[in-house]
This record gives sequence, structure tokens and C-alpha cells, in this order.
Amino acid sequence: MLSSVYGGKSSRIFTQRNHSPNRYTQLKKMKNFLSIIIGLFLFSNTFSQQIQIDSLDLLIHQVIKDYEIPGLSIGIVRNDSIIFSKGYGNCEVNKERKVDENTTFGIGSISKSFTALTLGILVDEGKIDWDDKVKDYLPYFELYAPYVTDNFTIRDLLIHRSGLKDVSGGTLWYHSDYSREEIIKRLKYLEPVSGYREKPAYQNVMYVVASEIVKTVSGTSWDSFLKTRVFDKLKMNNSTSLSTERKANKNLAQPHIWNEDYKKVAIIQEKGDNLAPGGFIYSSAIEMSNYMRLMLNNGVFENDTIVSPTIIEEIFKPQIIYPIGSPFNNEFSSYGFGWWLTPFNGHKIIEHSGGIDGMAAQLVMIKDLNIGFVLLTNASKEPATFILRALLLKQFLEDEDNLPDNFYSLVKDWRDNFIKEKKESLRIQLKSKNTKPSLAIKEYSGKYTDKMYGDIFINNISEEELEISFSHTKLFRGKLVHWHFDTFKIDWYDIRVPDGFLTFNFNSKREILGFSIDQENLLDVDFGELKIMKN
Repeated sequence: MLSSVYGGKSSRIFTQRNHSPNRYTQLKKMKNFLSIIIGLFLFSNTFSQQIQIDSLDLLIHQVIKDYEIPGLSIGIVRNDSIIFSKGYGNCEVNKERKVDENTTFGIGSISKSFTALTLGILVDEGKIDWDDKVKDYLPYFELYAPYVTDNFTIRDLLIHRSGLKDVSGGTLWYHSDYSREEIIKRLKYLEPVSGYREKPAYQNVMYVVASEIVKTVSGTSWDSFLKTRVFDKLKMNNSTSLSTERKANKNLAQPHIWNEDYKKVAIIQEKGDNLAPGGFIYSSAIEMSNYMRLMLNNGVFENDTIVSPTIIEEIFKPQIIYPIGSPFNNEFSSYGFGWWLTPFNGHKIIEHSGGIDGMAAQLVMIKDLNIGFVLLTNASKEPATFILRALLLKQFLEDEDNLPDNFYSLVKDWRDNFIKEKKESLRIQLKSKNTKPSLAIKEYSGKYTDKMYGDIFINNISEEELEISFSHTKLFRGKLVHWHFDTFKIDWYDIRVPDGFLTFNFNSKREILGFSIDQENLLDVDFGELKIMKN
């Protein structure tokens, strides 16, 4: 749907505010352009006015140009109607195939809300309860302490209060061949950083556990349950949690990342099936708009009740406080079941972002205004979706002072800062000259093991070089070149993995005990969690 009319009765009038010339000077070109265009055309003083396509086109094209975004798709809903949905740019750089409103993108962690919804359907049917013990459904589920294992609930899974560190267990799922069940069986090796239920720390792997409860209770896979009980009913015919279905879709956006020359290049999307419940659903702007309609309409879609209002209310209820700042300059946000919840000027902002290799997404709803929008892009590590999210919210909430004046100047030179930081990170790791390893290169080779992950191999490939390879993750393979003393630089073969450093550890007899990896975290992978010992 490219153009439509606002439907339903207005609960609020959106108008363009006036500013002094000095104000406009401070807020820079991007703010002026977005505010004027959206204010004058998109949100006029009656909800019966049609959206001006040409004006919105100018807005999106400017963002694409400024941040070198290959493709972007947007959907906006209000009062149970899709009022705008369209695609911009290309599915892949240097290719002619255009993005449209039906192009599928990875929605990243927005997938978590779908997992919460599938559980909510089972709660609605009386088959489970939010406070049921996980162990009752998955006997193999085990965490770092017996008390935690025995008392961990479905609610705990969804609201990030396990006691583990942020995004713990990333090496288990990222590009690995581990199944969901195998990932769960290895969670017992993860070490906590806080007390159980003491404070929140964002997780992906707990949503994998949640999906397996759906499988156990429903007697079918979570993927099948999601398709038949959610996607099919919402007419989300091209949305999927399965990589095989995703690859068969001819209208699929290709992910993009920065290469070593700081140019956008297309990459092959990983399968991601093992983490689909926490981050690997693919969907489109038009189909995600149907999802927003369901959530804003209390579980009803086109007169079909998918889930009761009671479940939607519980999903959107603050379950745990996150003591973090927010763009709304308030003191806190909270987390529901798969949703960030933030109070602002009498409204509750319901949202989640998503990011996987080469993809970024934002979904935001203001329930009392019955408004929602979704932004999907095929490039990662970008401020573009965040800028659009912030400025759309500004207009929806009639709040020109929502963001600090320097917000736009902070993001204006983002690309230059990104490149500068990358180069600086390489300069920090200076090579010590005239140093030698403690042993002959070939003596570092062998089989090493981390009890959580499994085997990691160091192979001798020449007199001066070694090669590292992770047994369950083909992506984690690279060349080791001596850097200084017993530290080697890791030149990973895949451009998605930034170069890092590996240091071998010894005992007093000069026998290798193991090694540690020091490098920039990769998406949600923290190599510091690994305790790698030589076999």
C-alpha cells in the first residue's frame, strides 16, 4: 500500500511547530528537512488528509544518501489501518533489484516479541502459566546453580533476569551448527555476574529455551506453531523463521556490512535457525504492519481474535526495571515480554530494535494513540533507523524538545567517527619489536577445548603461521601470525569478524595450558566468556 487515508477518530491533532531562525541553525540540515517534511505533509491537522508520497520520498532518499544505506522499507499504521508502506533503494548494492513494501528483511531481536506471543497463546489456552518452572517442561534445562535451575520460570526467560552477563552464550549460536536443544544443554557452563533476579542483563539464548517450551507443549516445532497460529492468521505469508524458506523468497534483501576499505559490501546471511526465536525472523514492512495492527488492537486482527486482551496487557506490562537512560530524557525504561517500555509525557512507548549481520530494524508503537511504525534496512551498525525513529516519534508526540540540540551534530559525522575509531583500535595494539615466541611455531598446534563451546583447533600451516578453527563454527577460522612474545594476531578469513589477538598461557614448566582471545565483540559474541584449555 503506497498511499492511504487516516482512519478512525483522532485522539490528538498533530501540527507543525514554529521555531526561530536560530533554532533551525542549531538543529542542522537533517532535522530541518525531516521536521518540515513530516510536519507539513505526513501529520497535518486532520487525519483525513492523504500522505504526500513525493515528500516522504525526499525524506527517505536523503537519509539513504547521507548514510549510504542500500535499501530501506517503512510501514506506518494508525487505528487498525496501514496508512503508509513503501520500499526505497536496492536489495543489494550494484544490483538493479529494488526494495518494495513486500521485500523481506531480518528483523533481529524484534523476533523475541513473536516468541512471547506464541507463549501467550498457550497461556490463553490454559496449557501453561507465565510462572511455571522451565524444568517442568525441559528436564535437560540446567543453569549455573541448582537453586536457579529448579526455580527458573517462563517469566524469567522473557525478562532477562538470569544473573548471566549481557548476551551471554553468543559463541553457542552465532554461525554455529548447534541445534536449539544442544544450545540449551550447554547453558549450564555459563557463569553468572550477578544474583538470580538481582538485576537485568539482556539475553538471546533464553528465548531459545522459551521456544522449546512451545515445542514441548504444542507437540510441534516452534517454527510451525508460529506459522500456523500467527503468520497465517495475520496474512504474513512471506514471513519466516526458517532459512530454507527465506532463501526461496525472490524478494529478499541482501545484508551489507563495511569492508576493510570502509565500503558497503553484500554478505551471505547466516542460517540463524538456531536463534530464530531470539533474533532471526525475516519479514517485510507490509507484513510487520499487520503485526502492529494485532498488537495495537488487543489481540484482534480483522475480527479474528488471535489472543485475548489479557495476554496483550501482560505482554505490554512492565515486568522489570532497566536503570538506563533513554532518548526521552527520563530516568528509566522497563522490559515487558519481548518489548522495551518507556513512559513519556503520559504515553507509553512500546518498542524494540533488531540487528543481525548486515540488517537493522526498529519497531515502535504508542498504544494510547493507536499508532505504530516499522523501519527495516539491509545495512548494520547504522544510525539511520535510529534517526528516523527519533524524528517520527517527535512528530507523533508533538514534542520538538524531545531530543537535545546536539543530537544531530553527534550523528552528523558518524561515518567519519566510525572509520577513525576502527583505525585507532588497530593502533592501540602495537607490536613489540624483536620479540620471539617461547616455543617453535609448530609446538603451539593441537586440540584445545572450552567446556561450554567444545573443541577449537590450532593447526601449523607454515614455519611462521598457524591457523585457528572452531569445530562448530565455520566462520571462526583464521590465520595466526606472531605479534609479540606469545601473542599472535588473528586474521580471520571472513570480513564479518574483526581482527583480534590470541595469547597462549603457560605453566612454570613452559607447558601450554591454553589460550585467551582478545578482540572486539562480534554482534552478541563475547570471546571473553571462553576458558580455553589445551587437551
